[in-house]
Amino acid sequence: MQPITDFRSFYQTNLQTKLTELETTRAALARKIKLYGLSGLGVGIAFMAFKISAWPLILAGVGIFFFYQHHAKHFRASYKTQIIASLAQAQGLQYNHQACISRSDYDRSKIFSTRPDRYWGDDYLTGTVGKTGIRFSELHTQYKSGGKNKSYHTIFRGIFFIADFNKHFVGETFVLPDVSENVFGSGLGGFFQKLNIMRPQLVKLEDVEFEKAFAIYGTNQVEARYILSPALMQRILKLKQKFNTNVALSFIGSHVYIAITINKNLFEAPWLFTPMDNYKQLEEYYNDIAMCVEIVELLDLNTRIWTKE
Repeated sequence: MQPITDFRSFYQTNLQTKLTELETTRAALARKIKLYGLSGLGVGIAFMAFKISAWPLILAGVGIFFFYQHHAKHFRASYKTQIIASLAQAQGLQYNHQACISRSDYDRSKIFSTRPDRYWGDDYLTGTVGKTGIRFSELHTQYKSGGKNKSYHTIFRGIFFIADFNKHFVGETFVLPDVSENVFGSGLGGFFQKLNIMRPQLVKLEDVEFEKAFAIYGTNQVEARYILSPALMQRILKLKQKFNTNVALSFIGSHVYIAITINKNLFEAPWLFTPMDNYKQLEEYYNDIAMCVEIVELLDLNTRIWTKE
């Protein structure tokens, strides 16, 4: 499908009627929540005024919270299935707001060496761009630490993207953000790279700019250098620049796995007390999807220079 060249026209033709209907629903829900909320709080305050008990006020607050969450959950689902699904379809993608990249796919990528204790995500998009099959979703993984006072720490939060690379790799190649070199410099950073016992052998390349940004590990040195051609290294740098955040890649099996760090929730419906007139927000959502679709072009994945074995 051709990309939208005039989002304003698409908005008016495909989204505005749906948004108007959703706005009617939202406004009715907001009035209902305010009515129930004020009634409950009024009763609670009356009990407190007569020094009978504070419990009615506490229970009213809890009830209002769960009442809002119940209605907001259903409203968010309607927003996503009608509005976000339309944005995805405009770019030839299928959308499921309840699904995400599977745990088996995440594990298969081997990008993160820490095993997650919590794993969840949403906003799963799939499709074919040219000749290349893609799938991606929001993902958030965490590991647990501590005993009785346990706490959870983020391993990854962002967009996890998988694409067909049209080649079956013999080995496994990893392109990871080079935090050590950025912090300690090339000398000491290289020392810490070599100490990374959770990874295969460090692969040294000739591109100085690329090695400043990434640490490369591989089980097959020859194949790693073959995959990471000068052209692909430049394309990966452009990918990092376009998203302006940390990106990590692995080349395993016949796929490229890409983890793009983003510390916010994407594709969320407005707050129930906020009007649906959110053109700029929808344009941003469309551009977020478009950026993921453009990964195929950025990495030149449709050029079939290899064939699968």
